[in-house]
Amino acid sequence: LKFPPNRTDKPYGSMTSAMFYSCCSLAFLFPGGWALNLRAKGLDEAESWQNLSHLENASYAPPPHAHHYQFVATTTRYGTNPHTACGLDSGALVQGTGYLAVASAQAMQNGCCRCNRNGGGGATAAMGCGACGKGRFIRQLPRGFKIWTSASEPIFQKEYKFVVVDICPHSNNRMWCPEHAGQTNDFGVQNHFDFATVPSNFDNYYFEFTPEPCNHEMQSRLARMSKCH
Repeated sequence: LKFPPNRTDKPYGSMTSAMFYSCCSLAFLFPGGWALNLRAKGLDEAESWQNLSHLENASYAPPPHAHHYQFVATTTRYGTNPHTACGLDSGALVQGTGYLAVASAQAMQNGCCRCNRNGGGGATAAMGCGACGKGRFIRQLPRGFKIWTSASEPIFQKEYKFVVVDICPHSNNRMWCPEHAGQTNDFGVQNHFDFATVPSNFDNYYFEFTPEPCNHEMQSRLARMSKCH
């Protein structure tokens, strides 16, 4: 198995700060119901990082508000996988379409952990398997670290389309992914996307977005490629 890349390659103030950007989705379900969480760290160590994080989150800056879209989400990165919780190959699904593939927080789906449909409600967006949307990255990081990427770069200027291909389960991603609609993560945000594919200069930027129907090509691919029907 190949573990996913680090969530960021930017030089943060300390190694401890950078380590907090760990997050990943439930990408595999093995026979017998065992789930493999693709953390590079063991659960005991992950829990230690989680406990430490709660001691620091009082200093987090407030999250931004959505200005041009309906919702705001925090973001992380984990990489593509041929067997996602939505029953498809995330890389193959979006190849050549212009869509970014994402895992949505458990609260945004109607349960955990395979083939879930839209959940959410209120300020928690309804984004289950196969849901699509559009949005823009906001030039702000949850922990307030220095941003090295210029505001003129395409990542902050372009509107991106995305499709939900996986789930970010709350159990092993408590910092980022709320469990139930209306709950917030450690950064005070109700929505989270763990990106399987990312644009250039990606970092853990906030993301404002609005759900929208998938285009015809994406609908066709989902119907053909997903085992969740």
